[in-house]
Amino acid sequence: MRVLVVSGFLGAGKTTFIQELARRTGRDFVVYENEYGQADIDAKVLSQTDELSVWESTENCICCSGRQDFAASVLTIANTLDPEYLVVEPTGVARLSSVLDNVDQVSYERISLLQPLVIVDAVAWERQRERFGDIYLDQVATAPVVVLSKVQHAGAGQVEAARAWVAEKNPDARIVDVPYDELPDEWFVELLERDLDPGRAASSVPATTGGAAAEDEFESLSLAGIALPTENHLLWFLGALVAGVFGEVVRAKGSLPCGGQWLRFDVVDRAWSVTGAEPPEDGEKGALGVFIGPEVRRPWLRETLLPLVRDAVAAGRADAGEDDSLDY
Repeated sequence: MRVLVVSGFLGAGKTTFIQELARRTGRDFVVYENEYGQADIDAKVLSQTDELSVWESTENCICCSGRQDFAASVLTIANTLDPEYLVVEPTGVARLSSVLDNVDQVSYERISLLQPLVIVDAVAWERQRERFGDIYLDQVATAPVVVLSKVQHAGAGQVEAARAWVAEKNPDARIVDVPYDELPDEWFVELLERDLDPGRAASSVPATTGGAAAEDEFESLSLAGIALPTENHLLWFLGALVAGVFGEVVRAKGSLPCGGQWLRFDVVDRAWSVTGAEPPEDGEKGALGVFIGPEVRRPWLRETLLPLVRDAVAAGRADAGEDDSLDY
């Protein structure tokens, strides 16, 4: 089993890239999806891709507190599912050097590492790098392949600046800065053929990238049963979220009913988008939302998004937002 790690900061586009990888290569592989927070939203998206089998982990970050469970899961996947390829998608706040080290601990003749890659958001990279430098630098400095995402949405000079910074921090990296549809299928196939040089390990990362575990730097809140009265309420909420009303939330995603329709929202840094969503089928999890950042104002989010809490506050229970019994 050959292991490809697809790293990248929160919202960089790892899930989208993995879907494209599956489509372009036509290979069947297992995806180990390590979500930050209990709502396995990305795993549901990946499961809709025919070529992918998804192994979910939402308990801990696999680069730190969840490393033992991760190692055990890799061995279990190798021994039970025995895929040719395992694609690992760590949380956006995982240090790539630690993830590779954890995989290396269980590597033997039947498990080997491919050259990992990191996805860098060409639009949000500068603010993310300045605010979360240790994690960001670790990911970029460790990866032999750096893919700039969302280049078609970047402003003048953003892609060039991102490429120059990556080249400075990782001179040996192969940098890709074009939209995925401009890359040939052969480029994606080669990702599944390039073995990681044993000499290029976590020890090559600058010592300054050490720091606290992801759980100590970020909070996450997962809510089930969220709903808003109308689409306009959702638009107001997202505007307030990126303005900092609900804390310093750098990543949020979810789907919920808004009046008579279901909508999916996606927030990265100060940008957000809304698209239509299908109502959950019988047996599927319903409305879910996850919010990640250094500061997450949980009571305010519960009060805004959970109908039961909203009703309780309206009835005079001012502390209803403090009740975490409805968290997912």
